[in-house]
Amino acid sequence: MRKSILFLFSILLVTGLKAQDCDGYFPVKSGTFIETKSYDAKGKLTGTNQQTILAVEPLANGLSMKIKSEQFDEKDVSIFAQDLGFRCEDGVFYMDMKNFLDPNTMGGMKDMEMTIDGLDLEYPNVLQVGQTLKDGDIRIGFSSSGMSIMNMTVKILNRKVEAIESVTTPAGTFECFKLTYDTEVKTIMKMTVKSTQWIAKNIGAVKTETYDKKGKLDGYTLLTTFRE
Repeated sequence: MRKSILFLFSILLVTGLKAQDCDGYFPVKSGTFIETKSYDAKGKLTGTNQQTILAVEPLANGLSMKIKSEQFDEKDVSIFAQDLGFRCEDGVFYMDMKNFLDPNTMGGMKDMEMTIDGLDLEYPNVLQVGQTLKDGDIRIGFSSSGMSIMNMTVKILNRKVEAIESVTTPAGTFECFKLTYDTEVKTIMKMTVKSTQWIAKNIGAVKTETYDKKGKLDGYTLLTTFRE
């Protein structure tokens, strides 16, 4: 589940807008196609994600977007597809933390009652080296016939803008802000994974690396296709 959440997190970041207020680090043009591929530490393909921006709708002070996301395994077999929702308001891009949940995991809980609460993940349209970004989290309670079964929490925290670096992927070379953050998943047990991510203007995440608790590379994701 850890890799599914982190992979989804990385592809969710590669997802013109009432232009200046929401001109930031994410594409918002209807029809935009984004493909990312994930690899293990040895460079072996572990999965592919493809996203298409289906619709962009105006809000009073920004825009909302609907995005189709489809996940494939290492053999290019489709695993699941889902629609994701995003919005930009007053120059801040918001990601609903529900989008970071693994649909396969959640599917196993479909017959249970759920309560969901949390904070959206925020990305301002102006970033600076040394800047600290707000945390995001989601808290889910599962119950059946009024009896609590399990609680799950996913947090994205310790988010910091570290540097400006040039990154080359199969999709091209991009000038990026380098971000670091921790992902904490808590159910019966708690696990924390450290990540580094490079995001480019009007593109999103072009590269993401994840590390185990000893700081050893666990896997990485690269932007392979970007088409407007």
